[in-house]
Amino acid sequence: MDVLWAGTPMVTMPGETLASRVAASQLTCLGCPELIAQSRQEYEDVAVKLGTDMEFLKKVRSRVWKQRICSPLFNTKLYTMDLERLYLQMWEHYAAGGKPDHLVKMQSLESSEST
Repeated sequence: MDVLWAGTPMVTMPGETLASRVAASQLTCLGCPELIAQSRQEYEDVAVKLGTDMEFLKKVRSRVWKQRICSPLFNTKLYTMDLERLYLQMWEHYAAGGKPDHLVKMQSLESSEST
């Protein structure tokens, strides 16, 4: 995450594990899906393009730099509020007798408080 905060583009290829998908989540949140490869060949192609196409590099670097301020990725207050909403949603699910499950859709805080 520090590399993105510095405004430096990074290329990633998500795998099976959570750890291997973190960078893809960060890039998605940052609005840079073109840096997420779906194959080894695509990973290589994007990395080579960043290293050889200076216009592409400037464009991507500029977007990463701007988005780090605008996107929710580095908005600690919003992140904390969203995390608190998720904790509340998990607790309500548990208190209602629900079994552990994936949270697919996050409820708004207002709808959680009114139920």
